[in-house]
Amino acid sequence: MFVLTGAALIEVLWTIYIGIDLPPHYVAIHWNLAWVGLDVAQIAMLLASAWAAWKRRAILSLFATSAATLLVVDAWFDVTTARRGDILQSILFAVLLELPWAFVLFWLTRRTIRQISHERYNDIPVAKMTIPESSDKFFL
Repeated sequence: MFVLTGAALIEVLWTIYIGIDLPPHYVAIHWNLAWVGLDVAQIAMLLASAWAAWKRRAILSLFATSAATLLVVDAWFDVTTARRGDILQSILFAVLLELPWAFVLFWLTRRTIRQISHERYNDIPVAKMTIPESSDKFFL
């Protein structure tokens, strides 16, 4: 817990620093690689989610959460980096496609975790569950 709190505090300081120090305009040399890399990561997580759902594996929650997070990040950067002429398209794409899919994937994660808790912990509500101290009980 202390490590995560410390990491969050360091991230706050870093965010303040780059918010002050970053130039308002920057030309990225590998712009295409950055966007293609993000899309490839999305494809990988969506395919991994599909595989885990097909095989009914608990790791679906990890893959679906990762895919959803990547979709939210993609929507954010699509909108915030769009040129004036592209902003409407970026907003529509985010609102009509990326964010709804992210919502579905987050819902799927929640459903998967609830199913696992129902099967493994005999209907203990997820909110009341704690992480077991013994690692063999934690990993499914």
